[in-house]
Amino acid sequence: MILPELGGMIEPIPGAGLTEMESDAAAGRASRVAAIPDRVYRACNRIQNWTRLRRKPDGERRIAFVCGNPPGEDNLEGGKTMGRLRWICVAVALTISGYPLSLSAQEKAHEVYRLDEVVVSATRSEIPVFDAPQSVTVISNEELMASPFERVEDIVRSVPGMYNFRHFGLQTNGIVSPLKMRGVGSNRILVLVDGAPQNDNFNNAIAWVAWGHIPKETIERIEIVRGPTSTLYGSEGLGGVIHIITKTPEAERQTLIRGKAGTADTYGGYGFHSQRINDFGFLLAGGYEESDGFYMTEDPEDYEIKRHREVGKILGKATYDLTPASDISLTALYYDHETGKGRKFFYDDLTLDQYWLNFTHNGDSFGLKGVAYLNRADKTAFQDTAKDNFTSLLRMEEMPSTTWGGDFQGLLPLGSHAELVLGAAFKESTWDYDDEYVGSPRDVGAEGKQRFISPFSTLNFRFLEDTLIVNLGARYDWIRTSDGANRDSRGSAGKPAYDNTFDSDTEGSFSPKLGVAWHPDDKTTLRASGGKGFRAPSLFELYKVHVRGGGAFYREANPDLEPEEIRAYDVGAERFLTDSLWGRLTFYQSFAEDYIGDRLIGAGTFAGGKTRYEYQLDNISEVDIYGIETELEWAPRTDATVFANYTYNISEIKKDENDADLEGNYLPNDPRHKAHVGFRYQNPGIVNLSVIANYYADIYFDNENTLKESGYFTLDASVSRRFFDRFTAHLNVENLFDEEYPIFRSRGRADTIAPGAIVIGGVTFEF
Repeated sequence: MILPELGGMIEPIPGAGLTEMESDAAAGRASRVAAIPDRVYRACNRIQNWTRLRRKPDGERRIAFVCGNPPGEDNLEGGKTMGRLRWICVAVALTISGYPLSLSAQEKAHEVYRLDEVVVSATRSEIPVFDAPQSVTVISNEELMASPFERVEDIVRSVPGMYNFRHFGLQTNGIVSPLKMRGVGSNRILVLVDGAPQNDNFNNAIAWVAWGHIPKETIERIEIVRGPTSTLYGSEGLGGVIHIITKTPEAERQTLIRGKAGTADTYGGYGFHSQRINDFGFLLAGGYEESDGFYMTEDPEDYEIKRHREVGKILGKATYDLTPASDISLTALYYDHETGKGRKFFYDDLTLDQYWLNFTHNGDSFGLKGVAYLNRADKTAFQDTAKDNFTSLLRMEEMPSTTWGGDFQGLLPLGSHAELVLGAAFKESTWDYDDEYVGSPRDVGAEGKQRFISPFSTLNFRFLEDTLIVNLGARYDWIRTSDGANRDSRGSAGKPAYDNTFDSDTEGSFSPKLGVAWHPDDKTTLRASGGKGFRAPSLFELYKVHVRGGGAFYREANPDLEPEEIRAYDVGAERFLTDSLWGRLTFYQSFAEDYIGDRLIGAGTFAGGKTRYEYQLDNISEVDIYGIETELEWAPRTDATVFANYTYNISEIKKDENDADLEGNYLPNDPRHKAHVGFRYQNPGIVNLSVIANYYADIYFDNENTLKESGYFTLDASVSRRFFDRFTAHLNVENLFDEEYPIFRSRGRADTIAPGAIVIGGVTFEF
């Protein structure tokens, strides 16, 4: 009898067969081996399913062996077959009992070496993380679901080199992105979802959506590349790129619903469904959440209320396999929120609708990949006034914007040790801002358009039996800014009325890159990379006069801003110190020119004695940035991981031609010291546990370095357990020790303080 399953062959699926072929008469009949396409496709699906089974925790593995009589009485051999089947059942039982143990050993090697982790964001083609020329972190789906956080911005906060100043309780904080990477400041990280840019269409900040617009259940993995990425993706990625990659529907149907409740009368419900039928697949996910909010000041004034939040979102994705090597997918997203910012008439409404179409072909001789996208945002910001102690609505800022574009590339193998990527990207953003004053004919607004056309290329080489990997890249971005205008029919606080239109402007930026990774042995990678990054000033920075705090904060736009440029390099090493202990050390340095920042230009009084601080956006001549990232990860067991990382960063104003007093100061809102220590234990049959300790120190809140936080410590935890194969209960706690620390310090206004411990519990049901 043939027992392929027990013999280790799993499932014999013939992938090829003999077929006759034409030949000349002298040669006679001839045959050749030809592939059987549907069998090859089936074998690939089987391999995928067995691999998925291999990665499941022991308590979740299920194997079924079906044994029966072979057809035909001639095969029964006088009843011997039934006797053999009894022994087969015994062998199967023994195999199943030993299967988790043998897989655990295999899983240990898999988890420790992680050689199968592949990223696409570091070179625009698939490459193992171990071979990447830049520091890359991959957050897997398992780590995502084990995280105590819901939003991407919170999930990535413990990654080396990253800093998230925004607390969950803040809900949203206007135009400033909460994440910083390698000390380059706010609004300088590019966010992609399946290759489609997500940054705010007019501000490059992706702040107002609070990074919760992609449902957590739909994310397959998050790739984080640290260091300038303009060679690969153009403007905005001075600090790096965060690439969210969504799931592809699989043959095994997955459906779940999840509910949660917690601190500050927070309630939420979510659903997820994924299914594949032959070549067609689809997934649908979404949910609704509301929170009564938190006070974010130590001693709230009479006019201050809790910062509340209501959010609804839904994401749908449909996929179709055109051929075994080609597929296409269409994703649509709808997101809506209302967020209160601490006063009755200070809040905003935001609606997003986004669409992106992806195509992929992975052929033996060439590959193609493309994404076309449309992002639309409709935001209304409601503003109060300090003149009557913030007790009335003064104006409504309406800011609709549209961004559309595409990114297409081809991959051509050059022999067995090199590959060439050639492509081009196009992007156009339009923005129309209108400020409507209550009971007043005052006309305030701004508008503009930006267009990017960007050819790019990368070339990857492998030498010395694949132990030396060299990556070369180049990109040229042609940027045209047009239709710029701003207006105010009345003016305010001593500012005259204005109605300006601005000439079109064209800029060009060439971004080269070189990266090298070398493996002196199979457990070590030494890497170095250098390149250039840039960021074009946004339409918001060029044209919008920004007023907040009921008039206490006033910032002029600057249509003469120059693009930011940064030249950076890093060197580092990573090594598996033992079979279960891995470490990485990286030194980085960046030299920024024409860095865009706020410049304090004056102060005065208004509204019955309140202080008004006036700023203007301007280019800072030179900023020097350098730092060290250290990481350790220890896996004493296959179901347990201990990790620690520390980042030391200096971001110093080296030269400022317009204000020499700023020279030697540090950039605001980025700690000099960042440390994270954590523990993860994943065994659904017993418990899943995640604990992360965070420490931040030496944070300045203004360019003048007059406002400082010396340091603070927080602890976050998550625990969950699976019941009855279908139910999972979880409890998440942020800031377990109820630490009070400042999120913002500002002149003339009360500090924004973290609200303390936040506890959220919930249940997930899978069916």
